[in-house]
Amino acid sequence: MQEHTETQELYHEIFGSVLDRTDLTPYLLRNCYDYKSSLQRATLMMGNRGFQVVNGVLGPGEMERASGYVSKAIDFMTRWLFPMVDDQMKHLLELPSLPIEQQNRYRNAIESIHTLQTLLVGSPLASLIAEDPRNLFLLVSAKKYPHLFEGHPSVTQVPSRWRFAACAVLKMCHLIKSIEEDSQDIYDYACLGMFFETHAISLSGLYQFPWTESTIFPTDENARRAFVKVASFFRKLYASISVNEDGGLVFNSGDGVQVDLVEVKARLKSPESMFAKLGKDASGEVYNLRDILAVTFLLKRRDDSLTLFHALQKQGVILQENTVSTSITQTLYDTPEDMANAIRILMCNLARREGYEANPSDHEVLENATSFLNALTANERNNPHSSGLHRKFQCKINYSVPVPLRRDTYRVLMPLEEAPQEELIMRQHTLPVELRISDIHSWQVSELSGDAHHDAYKCRQLLVLLNRLFTPLFNFPKEAITALRADQNRLFK
Repeated sequence: MQEHTETQELYHEIFGSVLDRTDLTPYLLRNCYDYKSSLQRATLMMGNRGFQVVNGVLGPGEMERASGYVSKAIDFMTRWLFPMVDDQMKHLLELPSLPIEQQNRYRNAIESIHTLQTLLVGSPLASLIAEDPRNLFLLVSAKKYPHLFEGHPSVTQVPSRWRFAACAVLKMCHLIKSIEEDSQDIYDYACLGMFFETHAISLSGLYQFPWTESTIFPTDENARRAFVKVASFFRKLYASISVNEDGGLVFNSGDGVQVDLVEVKARLKSPESMFAKLGKDASGEVYNLRDILAVTFLLKRRDDSLTLFHALQKQGVILQENTVSTSITQTLYDTPEDMANAIRILMCNLARREGYEANPSDHEVLENATSFLNALTANERNNPHSSGLHRKFQCKINYSVPVPLRRDTYRVLMPLEEAPQEELIMRQHTLPVELRISDIHSWQVSELSGDAHHDAYKCRQLLVLLNRLFTPLFNFPKEAITALRADQNRLFK
């Protein structure tokens, strides 16, 4: 053991995103002279991060809770993040006539991922992290404070790659924990997603899930609350959709306006996708997760899109009075002339709803088309990871839903459970919904091919996340994204 005298440190860096650090220098670890004193200070650091600390000791169950975050972080990286990027890099390498520079970038990415996988699974570093979650704080601070592990039975030095890998795990824990601590509503949906995943229920086919008749319910209260919120949304949606005599889906606005549908898609954002979205850029706060539930209406005819959009908006089937107009965008139409026929159909449908037949002039149609298009394209999103080729209407809303609770226990009441009205109380919650409308042809062309393909988009997003988590152990240059998009266009042609 080496004694150290107290030194003054007047300036200490505490600002900036944890996700953009390669080393941490926590103030509480200064002047620690051995492993025992370092763990005591790391305990205080956990107390500053929402863990219960009593008389310098972690409260009951808190060590297990911290270890749970670490396990989830490593599972996310080794079972989801690494395999998804590794798989696409390998497919890109198989493209013919690939420039040497691109080949090297993809090979380097694959080699880096394999190195990281080895570091985090079955290695001495993995054992050290599993031994005590507080070791993460010591590992990431070992450059400035080299005596933190003095006295530890197996650690004689901390290689730089250990520091960087441990820093990535700590960053990932920060993302996972932020979902729980920054927004209980979002955490509810993460718990519901984990419930579905453990029951092998696809998160991408939830329109077909029997929300109003299911006998499979989560026991965890957070997941139960999310289940009820999503079920409430689908109950209202189901009331507006029927099946015609040919077996096709029909949306009925309730006032005589009907639109033929090819399919309704609904997916719940997985916990893994939440972590990826939060980590991809500095503005990824939890409250920006506004697409927890994505619902897509695929139409037979593109020009029915405005009629469906208007019905959803004006009749309150999904869009409500508190919908923020800046969240509505469209990329389905390019010009007023392109939108003209859809406007004409909408004008005729609205007139029919009022009890008369309309025959709008070309001038009226173009005038309305110009106003409508200008309004809908005023707030196009700026997302560097998107393709720019997607053809759809899109609207992100906070959907207000009532949640019934038992008055005596405050236990959430599930859809098939019954209780006397006097035994219930209601609480209002929100469901972040991303609503999308497209015709089947536009959807297939723009969403299922080229760099607009979901797997292509996801890979670009995850590469950014890998850079933020693992720099300098992983580096996919930002300037290589343009060439990557071109290769993805070939891969997903």
